[in-house]
Amino acid sequence: MQPLFIDESLKNKTVAVAVSGGEDSMALLHFTLSVKDRYSFNVVCINVEHGIRGESSLKDSEFVRNYCEKNGVPCISYSVNSLKKAETEKLTVEQAARILRYECFNDALKKGKCDVIFTAHHLKDNMESVLINLFRGTGIKGLAGVTNYGDVILRPFIGVKKQEISEYVKLHNIPFVTDETNLRDDYTRNYIRHNVIPAVEKAFPEAESGVYRLSRIAAVEDAYLDREAAKIISANKTCAEIRLPADPVLIRRAAIMCFKKLGIERDYERVHAEDVCALADKETGKSVNLPQNVVAIREYDVISLFKNAKKPRDGIMSFGIGEFTFGEKAYAVIKTPAPKDLASGLFVDGDKIPADAVVRNRRSGDHIKKFGGGTKNLSDYYSDLKIPRKDRDDFPVIAVGNRVLAIFGVAVSLDVKVDNKTENVLQLITRKG
Repeated sequence: MQPLFIDESLKNKTVAVAVSGGEDSMALLHFTLSVKDRYSFNVVCINVEHGIRGESSLKDSEFVRNYCEKNGVPCISYSVNSLKKAETEKLTVEQAARILRYECFNDALKKGKCDVIFTAHHLKDNMESVLINLFRGTGIKGLAGVTNYGDVILRPFIGVKKQEISEYVKLHNIPFVTDETNLRDDYTRNYIRHNVIPAVEKAFPEAESGVYRLSRIAAVEDAYLDREAAKIISANKTCAEIRLPADPVLIRRAAIMCFKKLGIERDYERVHAEDVCALADKETGKSVNLPQNVVAIREYDVISLFKNAKKPRDGIMSFGIGEFTFGEKAYAVIKTPAPKDLASGLFVDGDKIPADAVVRNRRSGDHIKKFGGGTKNLSDYYSDLKIPRKDRDDFPVIAVGNRVLAIFGVAVSLDVKVDNKTENVLQLITRKG
């Protein structure tokens, strides 16, 4: 066998081998222990009991712990409920188990129990994954098959044939247990393993190695496209933008990356990325609704994606001098001497503001009288100023009915403009905090 990633880079690190008790993972644990002194790293075992097979599953975990105890290997144990997660989140049992397993792996890494985790995926596992992804139409990323998880979850056996692992186990008389669910065809992977792959290998004896070569090519090209797509994205926790113009191939990939940045991990489908890509050819203001209340909008030279559910605003309040909070920001209305330069801030004539004026959010039907003359629908006015739709609720307005007198941080209506007769000058301030 020629395992990968086991070399001098592991010196002084703690390697956790993920062990289920099955033949492959027991072989990996044995092999890793056999070379740890040569490369000067420590070895621990990590076992996740998935809560799927009842007593049988518990016995497998006990088998792993006993083996570790006999061989002086520290064992990190986790127990999860895959069946409950599958039911609650409408997942397959396979999907739920994988998600929970990697949560355990990440927990061990985060808490410093290990530096690197080895899993026992091998050539046939990779072939199964590629075929499943091929039939599901997942694209280049799916054709990459089983890949490393960053530089902390590695697959040393990924280039090793299953037959080589079995021969290694026999040679060293390594004990292992058999998961009876691996013998059933009611899981997708098992069906591929027992029915599809044997037929393929009958016609193409070297299919396993051929698929592996394809997956490595796909992995390299997938990583390249990810790097290129990342160049057209800017994002924070609440909003992501895709800069235009860009090739549709990169826009679709960038859209999926944005979904993940906004917390959509599983609910999206290829069609959602296509919907986002289609916005590149639409006029400003066109939008599409995406899973988990995310909206994508074409806005000038970007496509913006953001959570449509904003924190509730403070409603409505009487206009007056003083400091106040509205929504998530702080504002102030202060009395000030006549400014030498009106462009230095937002100033209104306090005597021109009616007593029944209020501070509120924008509403349908709002309009504003522009400095240059003429009345403009507020929505069209925002469009003229190229204010993204996702940001328009962030600017409280001073209004009487649907007549907008001023917009904090944006503009002042001609109705309340400061002129050479103004005696009561008020400045509208938006705090940074």
